[in-house]
Amino acid sequence: MSRVWTWGTVAAIVVSFGVAVGAQQATTKPATQKPVVKKEAKQEKEDGEKAEAKKPAAKVQLPAAVTAAFKKSYPDAVIKNSAKETEGGKTVYEVESVDKGMNRDIIYNPDGTVVEFEEQIKPADLPAPVAAALKQLYPKATITKAEKLMKGETIQYEMALKGAAKASATFTPDGKLVPAPPPEKK
Repeated sequence: MSRVWTWGTVAAIVVSFGVAVGAQQATTKPATQKPVVKKEAKQEKEDGEKAEAKKPAAKVQLPAAVTAAFKKSYPDAVIKNSAKETEGGKTVYEVESVDKGMNRDIIYNPDGTVVEFEEQIKPADLPAPVAAALKQLYPKATITKAEKLMKGETIQYEMALKGAAKASATFTPDGKLVPAPPPEKK
């Protein structure tokens, strides 16, 4: 009887040991595979984001007057995006375009008149007073991006800077520094 009990105990211990080892292997295998799955999922997500960034943005149908005004002013430009917006209770159309590698955003009234625009320009194309004022204020600054801005009758030049005390500066065409707008209150 003790022999049966001993063999039974040994068998129970072996089975328990086998179950414990099997359980450990079952929990270990998914743990080693989990990072691979996460990595694959992360890669798929990154690939999806890259593909989404490459997709052209949705465009709205522009009024004929806006299309005609744009094509007349910028015959070689390619429209990247267009949107219908409301500013100050009025409907306007924003056209984002690229012309010879330079970005341009224009806001039109439905009749085709320009409300405002932002146009990327080469730093060498800045007016001489603007370039001189920038050099005087920030002698070590490098321009990383330059834009010509027009709203109504007001024209300004905005530059993104590297190596200066400020990240950007805006000037009038005659070289006067435009003060930065106060931060928005929340």
